[in-house]
Amino acid sequence: MWREEDFAMPIAHSSTFPPNVIAAFLLTLLGAVLALALTVCWSWAEDRAHGGPPPPAIRKLFAAAFVLFAIGIFWQLIGYLRVDRAGW
Repeated sequence: MWREEDFAMPIAHSSTFPPNVIAAFLLTLLGAVLALALTVCWSWAEDRAHGGPPPPAIRKLFAAAFVLFAIGIFWQLIGYLRVDRAGW
């Protein structure tokens, strides 16, 4: 027998969805935008400097962008799995 709440989207009534998935999505976007901005800036600087390895600050910011992106992806996964009806 079906219940009326079986047809409602669990995301619409979940208190865990917005803080986990939306915040994680924004964190993922922040990491991606930071990586793209660093790529563009380093490309312009490399054109003026004619090659060479990037400075340590650029490498650290790229690492931070990757870590933010990865944390955001995993946080989204955890957020989706914490919704009541989602699971493996």
